[in-house]
Order: sequence, then C-alpha cells, then structure tokens
Amino acid sequence: MSSDSTPEKQFKIAKKLLQDGVEGDKQAAKRAHEKLLKLRETQPHHALIEAYYGSSLALLSRDAVKLVEKEEKALESLEVLNQAVEMDPNEKEIRFLRGSVCLHLPESYFYSSSIAIEDFTFLLDRYQQDSNYLTHKQVRRVLRKLSKAYQNSGNPAKANEVSQRLASMYPKKKDD
Repeated sequence: MSSDSTPEKQFKIAKKLLQDGVEGDKQAAKRAHEKLLKLRETQPHHALIEAYYGSSLALLSRDAVKLVEKEEKALESLEVLNQAVEMDPNEKEIRFLRGSVCLHLPESYFYSSSIAIEDFTFLLDRYQQDSNYLTHKQVRRVLRKLSKAYQNSGNPAKANEVSQRLASMYPKKKDD
C-alpha cells in the first residue's frame, strides 16, 4: 500500500483540492467532493471529514447550473455541516467551515447568517479564554467574517461594531 493511499494523505489532498475549488477551480471542487465522499464512506464518524464533505457540497451548489440543483446541494451542505458540528461542537475548523459556508448562502432564502454569527462568536469566545486558540491572522479573518454576517443579517450597527473592534485590535496590514 503506497503512502498516497492512506486516509490521512487522501484527506490532505482533498483539503487542497477543496481550497482550489474555493478559489474558483470547478474541476478541483468536483475532485475534492469525490475524494471526500470516499473518505466519508470509510470513516463515517469522522467529524472533520464530514465538515469538509459538507463544504464540498456547498461548492457543487455554487457551481451548479440548474437552480434546483443549487438549492438541493446547498440544503444538503447545511445538513451535513450541522451534523459535523453535532459530532464535534468544539472543533474550531468545523465551526469555521460551517460559518464560512453559511456566510456565502443567500440570506433571503437560507437565513443562515445567524448560524455564521453563532460559529464566529464561538471561535472568538474561545480565543478570549485562550489567546493561543487562534492565530492573529485567524482572528482577523473571523472578525471580518463576523462583521459580514451581521451585515447580511440586517444588523449594520453590530457589523460596524465588529469592524471597529477589528480596526482597533489590528491596524490595517499589507497581507489583509
């Protein structure tokens, strides 16, 4: 058995493909979904694989041509991501994935900004308890996403409050 066929190696490859899919590579998104589907079948109780599988469904939804398929994949994505959080509610990567997916769904149809707010607030609360929980770069990303989630949910005052918190904690940097 080659090292390329280990579940850990396949998961690493799938995560890289998923990231390429997030950046717009539709073929990579499909390949990530296929790999994650296989991993999910062999490791059905692995919460992180479940979360990445849910994220891959969100990309398939994004890239679908037919409206019905977009809706079905998005709903399935939310269901799978919710299941991943139920399996491991304290896993930060799962919370970040679910929050990020919810942030990109149309609020007028899915009403998922509240879930994104819950997940990003969860991450920031844990960071307040342990400053090593997130890197500074991760905190900036979470704050930006939380601000956007509040904006999407129709709460511009809270969005502005979070943006101000970000600005006061982290003055603008070139890598942002």
